[in-house]
Amino acid sequence: MTTTEQNERGARARTRSAVLDAAAAAWAHDFSASLSAIALRADVSRSTLHRYFTDRQALIDALLLDSLARLETSDDGAEAAQPAIEVLEHFLRAGVEMGDRVIFLFADPNRFEGNPHWSADDGDEEMRALVDRARAEGAIGTGIPTSWALNLFYALLYTAAEVSNQDLPRHVAADLAVQSFRRGVAP
Repeated sequence: MTTTEQNERGARARTRSAVLDAAAAAWAHDFSASLSAIALRADVSRSTLHRYFTDRQALIDALLLDSLARLETSDDGAEAAQPAIEVLEHFLRAGVEMGDRVIFLFADPNRFEGNPHWSADDGDEEMRALVDRARAEGAIGTGIPTSWALNLFYALLYTAAEVSNQDLPRHVAADLAVQSFRRGVAP
């Protein structure tokens, strides 16, 4: 592959990524935002956007798949040998960093109904096992049900993502979410 071909692929990847990021930012707060608004936010023309995504549904599907993949790979750096509570904290921090995508995915539980790429239960068993392991390690109180701890985790993740988009730096929102989770499930 020539340098020109590599640069072209790099530019295409950057443009695609810019469009996906712009769609996440727009649709996290207004799912009715137009493709024109997304193109403007991505600093590309509407025809460029359509070269990458033929229609609104193609962009929704691409953003859905990309966001789920990013969440799935957020466990990079979370060692299984670490205490489970630290792994949960790592996931919480990683999720806050993907704020717009978290809001895009979870703002409306019916948004992706019927979409073959969507399953709201993906990863739930792994998270339940992680909470149970944290309880066995003494980091989560024995009287706190797994479902409570998980719902608290997800609520704090969503809240931190929302607040960090409004007026709080992401790292501060992540710190507060971790602190609140630790205190909320402490033995």
